[in-house]
Amino acid sequence: MDQIPETQQKGWWDTAIIRVRPNELRIRGYALDELMGRVTFGEMAYLMIMGELPSRSEITGLLDALLVAVCDHGANSPAVATSIMAATCGIPLNCVMASGMNLLGEIHGGPIEAATRLFYRTDQIIQESGRPPEDVMQEICEEFHAARRFMPGFGHPVHNRDPRVVRLFELIEEAQEAGAISGRFMRWARMFEQILPQVFSKAKIPLNVDGGGAVVLCDTGIPAETAMGFVCLSRGLGLMAHGFETQRRKERLKAPMPPDLIAEHMTYSGPSPRKLPVSRREGRPKFKRR
Repeated sequence: MDQIPETQQKGWWDTAIIRVRPNELRIRGYALDELMGRVTFGEMAYLMIMGELPSRSEITGLLDALLVAVCDHGANSPAVATSIMAATCGIPLNCVMASGMNLLGEIHGGPIEAATRLFYRTDQIIQESGRPPEDVMQEICEEFHAARRFMPGFGHPVHNRDPRVVRLFELIEEAQEAGAISGRFMRWARMFEQILPQVFSKAKIPLNVDGGGAVVLCDTGIPAETAMGFVCLSRGLGLMAHGFETQRRKERLKAPMPPDLIAEHMTYSGPSPRKLPVSRREGRPKFKRR
């Protein structure tokens, strides 16, 4: 590979990610054809974001597990439901996927970024202040409670012990035992899970997959700003699968609810029935031409 002089002037487009030349593609310095078949998709994501390949196989395993964990939530997920409906409207599969992807934001899909920021912030306060972790987390939980805000990464409408989080934490423990990661972010998450219900006066507020995924990202050093990107990389697969399945079934114009439920679940809260004024019903006013 030709060495790039440090003094070389940057071009109109400049990137440290990929070098493109005739018959040559290099990602972060590695020939793309050498990476193919030798690195996983999780490793590739790490390389492109962090600039280096993961130093330990355990880190690779964690990232790959996260990409599997969040690939699909079923039709109870607004993004999946939207893609299924879109697939019955005659648009291409990429547009079907985009329809669902565009629903992923701060509330749906996005809490993983907020949770990652929360854990990084908690860790920074603990490290810099030297205060007991329990006191720091108690204070943070009380901040959220006083502001009437949900704690990102906690709570789930279906699971009170999310099986995805259980498995992710098993892998984190293995990586910790192997010395690949510190595992302290898993400790912070578990402590939050104990303190949070006391502050919010709930029986239990379990970690969800956003919280578990945030722990993976923090323990592997991934920037919080990229968290949502990892979700999209994974969720796109689920949206593609649901869209493709629906298209193969030749369904047409699938509505948000079955027609026989419209009377019960598509209610109306507007004005009572009324008639158009007589002046309007007698015909539209005629305008003189100039």
